Amino acid sequence: MNSNWQNVFNWIHVSGALISQDNENIQIDLVPQRIAVSNELPMEINTSVVIKKQLNYDDEVGWSWHKSWNLPEIEYNINWVPNQSQLYKGTLFAQIFVVKALEKQSHYKNLGIKGESKKQIIDQQANFRCLKFTTTSYNNEHKKFHLMIVLFYSPVNGEKVVLSSIISPEIYVDSRKFARFHNIPVHQPSFTELFPYDLLYSIITKRDTKNRSVKMIKIENSIEGFINYFTAPNIRNKIKHPIFLALRFSSLIKLFVDQQIFYQQTNIVTSIQIHLNNIINKVESQKKIKLLIQTQSENNVLQKKAMELIQQLENGCYEIYTQSCYLPNNIVLIEDLQQLLVQYGELFQKSLQSNSKNENSTLIKTQSISQIEDNVVQKVKIEQFPNTPNNNPSLTFREIIPTPKCEFQNSIKKEENLKIQDQIQYNIYQQYNINQSQLYLQSYLNQSYQNYVTLQNQNYLNQYYHPYPYTSPQYVVWKNI
Repeated sequence: MNSNWQNVFNWIHVSGALISQDNENIQIDLVPQRIAVSNELPMEINTSVVIKKQLNYDDEVGWSWHKSWNLPEIEYNINWVPNQSQLYKGTLFAQIFVVKALEKQSHYKNLGIKGESKKQIIDQQANFRCLKFTTTSYNNEHKKFHLMIVLFYSPVNGEKVVLSSIISPEIYVDSRKFARFHNIPVHQPSFTELFPYDLLYSIITKRDTKNRSVKMIKIENSIEGFINYFTAPNIRNKIKHPIFLALRFSSLIKLFVDQQIFYQQTNIVTSIQIHLNNIINKVESQKKIKLLIQTQSENNVLQKKAMELIQQLENGCYEIYTQSCYLPNNIVLIEDLQQLLVQYGELFQKSLQSNSKNENSTLIKTQSISQIEDNVVQKVKIEQFPNTPNNNPSLTFREIIPTPKCEFQNSIKKEENLKIQDQIQYNIYQQYNINQSQLYLQSYLNQSYQNYVTLQNQNYLNQYYHPYPYTSPQYVVWKNI
């Protein structure tokens, strides 16, 4: 149904069929049947709805709400006041549903709602408080939901009759922040992927911490064990595979499969796993696996807690029922649990072997290529160079028999090596010339210094013999003795 109603949360009349949550064969006809109740009923019962707090609205997504939030208080009003005789003969009440539109036109699926969904009409109105969604759009292929309010008249001795039906705009129900933007196929590995076989018989415990003391509680095959398993903080990745639930908690969970799966030639575990994979991969759409979870207990607290956990198990891979009367007829109960256990162990072992082969395939392939190359190298050496000792075993096949491409690359490499060698020789020559120049200069300086010293010494001697060298010899004042 199109919800292009801007940002006004309008309710409109609806007709069609409302399909039961547990059994598709049970439907409620939403067409009003006022004549069957009384001729005094008005031709049309006008209804109105007031929501005390507006839901979230976004231009792109439209109306949205979060699964964990309480819905705002909803006030339902009617304009018809039944007389005392009509009230004496029956009860007038309103019931609210959370539905999603199906592919078939004017058909809606009841998804269930948490809280008191049925209210008697008192003073022409009924108030719904503390209601919550039980599932999310993410778990329903990102489909949006509707709120639907149906007005019933229930006679004392007769079946309830629909007097009016109204439906809200579409609402996207979030499961977590930004979940609406992940438009990808729903992948639920905890419901479909194989789990370790030893978890079916090993001891599983719940760590319970109270008053700074730690207590380990064993997970039993009972309603208490079922609750402890799904509330254990130390068990993070809780397994929700139907085979695990049916074997681990067999006292309260029964596994049913479609007759088509049951009578296939392959064993039942393989057929179940193939069907789950097909559901995930969108190959099949009809869910052929059913779980019946019966939580009858004298302890109302335990039963209520178990029912809340069952609602969290809702998924897109298999169906969950809490009453056997709602199960379809074309299913078969898996009674031989021992055979189911054996078959699952065989399937899990095959899966481990397959994964091990896949992991080792790359390594084996690499090793094989290396061995082949070494063998070819040795063979070429023996055939082409039989008298040459194998002094260099590191030579590769390409070095022994070069291809044209390898020869071209080798020629380029040789040219580069020659250029490098020339550059090195030139550098050495330049350095030699520089060194020779430095040596010559040093020699010249040394010789000049020696000449200078000799000249100085000679001058000193001349000064000793001739204190006045620029005078005439006959005027020498003193002379060497």
